Amino acid sequence: MQLKVTYDNVARTLAVRTGILLIVAGFALIIGCAAGALQFSTFEVAGHSGIRSLAGLAVFGCMLAALGSLE
Repeated sequence: MQLKVTYDNVARTLAVRTGILLIVAGFALIIGCAAGALQFSTFEVAGHSGIRSLAGLAVFGCMLAALGSLE
């Protein structure tokens, strides 16, 4: 199976690429917090812990990429 990130439809291509970018950004921020370079409290939103907000970012990226690649 090959990862396909370019489609005939620009919206699908944008959704897949943005989704993958959000997944990578979420994991990079989590790793940065775990390494001590960043604080989880910086990412607290609406009473949710920082780890939950960062995980939500990665999950949103996953859903966006999945919907963009849906045929």
